[in-house]
Amino acid sequence: MTKNGFFSLFLLFPLFAYAQMDSSRFIIRFNGGYADTGSSNGVASLGALASNTGAWNVGLAVGLPLGKHWEAGIGFEYWKQKTEALSEIYLPKQWLAMQSTETDMKLIIGKLYLAGRCKLFSQLYFSPIFSTGIGKATSTQTSFTAVRQDFDGQLQIGDGDALIAWGSESVISYDYFSINLAPTFSFYLNRHFALNLETGSFSFSTTDWEWDNKQWLASINPTYWKLGIIVTF
Repeated sequence: MTKNGFFSLFLLFPLFAYAQMDSSRFIIRFNGGYADTGSSNGVASLGALASNTGAWNVGLAVGLPLGKHWEAGIGFEYWKQKTEALSEIYLPKQWLAMQSTETDMKLIIGKLYLAGRCKLFSQLYFSPIFSTGIGKATSTQTSFTAVRQDFDGQLQIGDGDALIAWGSESVISYDYFSINLAPTFSFYLNRHFALNLETGSFSFSTTDWEWDNKQWLASINPTYWKLGIIVTF
């Protein structure tokens, strides 16, 4: 090798080493979401139903680049959802029935994922993320039911109407399996840090490996969006 050739290789070596480090670095993804929804319907004097659901989730994943446009890794997600429902039926001079139900669901999922990486412009990238996961869910449901006979149409405390009330609690555990495709946008502030946004979900899931328990979801509703960060090193 000539002196000029050796000198050129010496100058290019730092760039070559940087490229190797850049292509083999770890990628850490952290994201989460929160939703609070409520609904009510019916006529208060005859029958009414009101419900409120609060749900949040967090996820952590570690991946490696597969070339310039792909990434694969493993991770987990934790979901928690609480639903409160209250229903009332009132027939004057007959009876009033009221039932309140609280459902608390927790889910832990381990998953594998494959992500693409397409540059839209400047520091903004589009990354469809395909993942499959297996997890375990626990659902605890507590309910309280009260029925009061109405003899005079007043239904006031102490009016002598007969009151019957009872409560119950049940706990159910089940297996969970899902396949999911999430459209994702990432904005890189620098080569080590980016903001990440999953804009919806297209998924299939089932519980206890029963086809009758299947659920399909295709939505870009902000209820299913997840905000997170990406760190590379």
